[in-house]
Formats: sequence, C-alpha cells, structure tokens
Amino acid sequence: MSISSILSEIAQGIEKAISDAASEVGQALSDAVGAASAVGSEISQDIENITNTLGCTVQGMKDSGYTYYPALGIVNRAIKNANINGKVEPVSNIFQLFRHGVVIESAEGNYYYVGGASPYWGAGKDFFALQGGACFFISDSSIPTLMRKANIIVVRLKRRKLTSAPWQQPNPPEGCSTPVIGWFETAAENSRDAGGVMPNYLPYYTSLPFHALKVPGILVGISGDKLSATALKESLKLTSDQPPVPFIVARTVGTPFQQKNPNAVINGMMAVAVLDSQLQEKLCNLFITQDDSICNSLSTVKGFSDALIGAPVFTAYSCLSGCKEPGIVGLVASATQLAGPVVSLVLVPLPTAYTDQAFEQLASALGVQDVFNESVRALGNAREVIISLQSTYHISQTLASAIVDHLDWNDREQMMTDAKPYVENYHKVVEAIRSLVEKSGEMFLVGRIQECVESTVDEDYETWLDEATDCVYSDVDRRSITY
Repeated sequence: MSISSILSEIAQGIEKAISDAASEVGQALSDAVGAASAVGSEISQDIENITNTLGCTVQGMKDSGYTYYPALGIVNRAIKNANINGKVEPVSNIFQLFRHGVVIESAEGNYYYVGGASPYWGAGKDFFALQGGACFFISDSSIPTLMRKANIIVVRLKRRKLTSAPWQQPNPPEGCSTPVIGWFETAAENSRDAGGVMPNYLPYYTSLPFHALKVPGILVGISGDKLSATALKESLKLTSDQPPVPFIVARTVGTPFQQKNPNAVINGMMAVAVLDSQLQEKLCNLFITQDDSICNSLSTVKGFSDALIGAPVFTAYSCLSGCKEPGIVGLVASATQLAGPVVSLVLVPLPTAYTDQAFEQLASALGVQDVFNESVRALGNAREVIISLQSTYHISQTLASAIVDHLDWNDREQMMTDAKPYVENYHKVVEAIRSLVEKSGEMFLVGRIQECVESTVDEDYETWLDEATDCVYSDVDRRSITY
C-alpha cells in the first residue's frame, strides 16, 4: 500500500473521529477561544489541508536523526503525596513522575529545558532532561521543589558531556517562502488548520507489565520517607535514544486564547489529538520502519496521560512549492479527554528566536521566573567552582567539571568544601590503578588511567575505583590480575 493511500485512510479516520465528537470538540474549543462557532466541524471541513500537512510532517521527520526526538524530564527523588487542586493525591504509577519536553541551545550557548513538570517532583537536588541519549541536568536542592508548582517550566541546564550521546535541537517550522508569492502563500497556510505529529515515548511504558508501572516498584523505590526514581531515570535515558512514537494531531486556527497555568495566565493555541490505536498504528508504521513491536504497543495507550504534558507538536507546511521542513509549533500544556479517542489540547508556543532573553521572557509569561532565575544562578555557581577547583587543586577542567556534577550548586563555599574529598579520592584512585598496572606489567595502559578516572567520578571510593579499573582494562584479559 502506498504512502498516499495510507494517509488517505488516516485522513478519513481523523475526519470520522472528529465528526463523531464534533459537538463536544466544538464546545471545548469554543469555550477556550471565546468563539460561538462549532470549531470541531470546521476542522473536519479542512481535512484536506490537515492530511497534506500531516503527510509533509511525517515525510520530513522520517530518518531525520535526533532533531524531532522529545526530551524526557525526571528528578532523582520525589515526594509520595502532592496537593492537587486542594486534594492530597498519592503517587501510584510512574506516569505521575516523568514528563515530556524539549532541550534547546540558545544563541549564547546555554541549554534550556522547556517542558512539563510534575507536582510530585522535589525532595532531591537533581533534575534531568534526557534527549536522544544525551543527558542535561541541574543540581540545586531548591529547584525541584520550585518546579512542581507549574505544568510547563523553563530551566537552564548543564550538559553532561562525558557521557552524553549526539544531540540535535528542534527548530521552528519553515514557511512557504518563495521569491514571488512567499508572503501570500505563508499567510494562506497559517490561516488554515494543519495536521501535525506529537512524538512521544508513552507507549514504551504503557506496554510494560502492570507490576513494572507501580510505585513503589521496580523503577521507583522508597528511600526513607521519599521516593527514589534513579532506576526510572536510567530507563528513560535508554528510551530517549529510541525512535519516538508519533501521535496524530490537528492544530486549529483562530484567536489565541488565555489559560490559567495555575500561577500565571498564558497565551496558547488549540489542537486536537486523535488517539485511535488503529489510526495511530498506520501513522507509526510510516514513521518507524525498523521495529514493528513499537507500533503494536499503541493499543496499550487508553487515553491522555499526564506524562504527555510538555510533549512537542511538529508541523510541516504543504506549499505550492512542495513540503517544507517540519518545525515545532508548541508544547502540550494541558488536555481534556473528549468523546471517543479525541483529546483537546492546549499548546504553548516556543520563541521563534532561540536567545537567552527569549527564554527568560517565556519563563516570565509562564509564571516560572523564579525557577528560571534559580537555575541561572546555580549554573553560575557551578561554572565559578569549576574554575576555582582548577586553580586551587591544579586539576584538569574535565575532572573539576565531573566533580561539580556530583555537588549541590546552591552555595559556592559549600561546594568547595564538598569537592575536597573528591579531589583526595581522585589521587588515591589514580595511585591504586597505577600500582595495579605496574604489578601486571602492562605499562601501555598507563596512558589510559587519567582519562578513565576522570570519566568515572563517584562519591563512593570503592565504586569509583572499580569503575575506573574496569575502564582501564576494558579491552584486556584481567583473569591473571590480583589486587
């Protein structure tokens, strides 16, 4: 079956799903935009453009590397109960503890996570954004607690370069610009409803056995009176390097509306997602060709999950000159489950210019300026302490940066105090491995010692020694070596 015929089937399915739920969709969207017309019916009337733009989006996103991979946000420790709409709600499953988003590098060279936040985050110092196997993070005990007051956050992060995989960031959509009718064509496309794709990792986890989803359980344990999400974080990191699953989205046009977020009023746009597993599987099979099991898992998605908050929505315009490059049009800020498989989405647009100032303005608009400011301050502390460690202890920038990755970045003086044992253990680990290498007589390994020790920094001396030794001898038979 050709791509065009599959897209035609998907289009018919979208039209039917939206048509069946038209009155409910129309009411939900009308309430949001303050319009009197049945917007759901209008969407079904623009199905041709939705289909064309959906096809362009899928075509542009296929085999495109990490550009369209969403980020996954998670903290290392969480609280067991959260106050949600005035009611205390306990954690019962992993979907309450992670969110989707994007990681973007500004023109000034700073990394930002813009995406979902969970009301259960807090109790630790580390927040991680995992995208394409790459790890971005911030280590400040005040930040996870600040994050949980909003559903979309903007936070500056440090990239863990030694262990990070290749990474590419999403861009805004390309317009229909041509030398002759570019402005007219772009205006025409922007004034019509458009199909799009919401890449996400939800089916990777809804397809797991029930016991793997429970909290506490395999992926989230109990540490004192808090929850430890370290295993879930490691799982998300591995998953983030896999192809995301595409969900069908129709972005609607109309007057931007305002929504309370619970501590701010934000400008947003509307979209409709059609979470019909059969339609989704057809789209998925166009998108992911190397592993059928991923698309088969779509039947385990029973509706919208809070884990999808922050998920990016991409659109590619279908122009007279052909399909344009897909780009991100917004992040899912909230959702309402409507009739059947239809979900009404509120999208928060990202800045079209990726500058530090633009992200600061977005944070202010979202009411999360305090989170943003604290992250900027914490990153500043981390950078200053890296320089201080280099000059004080005459160590490399690589080692200083790796040590800082294990500290709480809240206070510079305390960071220097907490860093000292790491420096002392570094010298001990180097000497211990050097002695081992000399004893084994394999002196050609000496040149690997520093790199391996610097790349395996751990707060526990024995763990650090074991991992660094394994690194040095990774390609050598160690059966004859004795400690």
